Amino acid sequence: MKSILLKTKGLFLLMLFSLSISASGLPDYYPEKLNHMQGNIDDIDIRTGRIIINDMQWKLSMNVKVHSMTTEFSSVRVLKKGMYLAFKVDSINGKSEIAEIWILPKFLSGPTLK
Repeated sequence: MKSILLKTKGLFLLMLFSLSISASGLPDYYPEKLNHMQGNIDDIDIRTGRIIINDMQWKLSMNVKVHSMTTEFSSVRVLKKGMYLAFKVDSINGKSEIAEIWILPKFLSGPTLK
């Protein structure tokens, strides 16, 4: 009986912990649902405004907004090779450019772009 009670308490605590992670895993200034493309930075050249994410080259908009886990508005200078992120692409003058970036923690990373 005591063993069942301990297992039930443990399961309950585990459920509470998972709910708090999903509810507080991302800052409140991140979108509720990140229905954007996602991937790891393979390379970045801030000087030319080029970034390679999951083997695909993209142009960064001159006005790209970068959001980090600690700062609502950050600089492209914080972006580093290997970072996992979500990003929004807009068509500017008929060309696709990354307009907004959300730096994500590694535990959210997935195998492919969404």
